[in-house]
Amino acid sequence: MLNNYPLLNEALKKLSVHQLTISEASEHYDLPKRVIYKALRQQQARISQQKTYLLAAQKRLQHNLQTVELELANFN
Repeated sequence: MLNNYPLLNEALKKLSVHQLTISEASEHYDLPKRVIYKALRQQQARISQQKTYLLAAQKRLQHNLQTVELELANFN
């Protein structure tokens, strides 16, 4: 359904930097508000998943760094 709206990505970019409200984007790009809202929710869900992944990766990297530092300290 969201693929049927070619201007949706442009509208989402404007919304993400607070240049437009949902109502303004709906009027300006001739898109239904429910489509914009659904796309925003999907975008927020993707961003949330990415943040969760990045935080987990950061923790793993910090743990790996600590392990390497301990091994280096023991080696010396």
